[in-house]
Amino acid sequence: MDYERLQNRSAFCHGKTPCVSIGMPVYNGEKFICEALDSLLLQTFTDFELIISDNASTDNTDMVCLKYAGQDTRIRYIRQPMNLGMALNFKFVLDEAVAEYFMWAACDDLRSNDFLEVNLAFLRDNPVYLASTSPVKFLGNNFDEHQMGDESLESESRYDRIIHFFQCWHANGRFYSLFRRSAVADWLHINASYLGSDWSLITHIANKGKLKRVSEGWVELGIEGISNTTDIFSLYRLKFIDWILPFNKLSLDTWSYMYNASLFQKFRLIYRLLRLNYQAFRAQFRVARERK
Repeated sequence: MDYERLQNRSAFCHGKTPCVSIGMPVYNGEKFICEALDSLLLQTFTDFELIISDNASTDNTDMVCLKYAGQDTRIRYIRQPMNLGMALNFKFVLDEAVAEYFMWAACDDLRSNDFLEVNLAFLRDNPVYLASTSPVKFLGNNFDEHQMGDESLESESRYDRIIHFFQCWHANGRFYSLFRRSAVADWLHINASYLGSDWSLITHIANKGKLKRVSEGWVELGIEGISNTTDIFSLYRLKFIDWILPFNKLSLDTWSYMYNASLFQKFRLIYRLLRLNYQAFRAQFRVARERK
């Protein structure tokens, strides 16, 4: 890998402050982090910092990251003295970021080499948009903006943007978009741990501005993430209501944005949130049967 050649092509936007901060929270990612790092370090847009927060891994993640950090000065590797938990580790890399633009990068995800270039160009040219991503898919699957939940949210109405996000059960491919850091920094639920807490980021952004899915580039999500856990529902079932309405906390958080919405918009959102909870309610029992 010609890291030195790529670094020499970097054009800094604000002196020594990079244009983009990339936060990579990782725990025991030794087996797949190399490919993820390579796909970031070979981006055609090179003016970024990469903040790796190792959540007290018990494998050789630290050795891999230290090797990469020794080869590329854009990498800042931090090993946590104890496991912070996933949510706090995601918050840590965001708090450490200094650039105008920010994105999270999972340690088992891959991106096309032009991902930063095309999405940053779009955000610079379109100031009313707060986030941009390329088409997203899971490893081995096809691109599908409905199933992946990464389609553009461009309505002039913030309420319609939120409602449209809940049009069907889908993955949250948009979570790893390139964001304006100021739009993410005040996300109140970053410390939360409940089913669909990552979706609350998208409703938070959609409440404030538009989100784009450009046609160029791509993101391939790994299969090691928590959303691919065999029984993700059991991780968040703490009370009886979590059985009946698995997305109850997400639903309440989303509803808090609708205070000035029209009656029709409120009914549309209620219908879609009830449908989402019903689908999750049924899915719990399907997963339980499959595990027997």
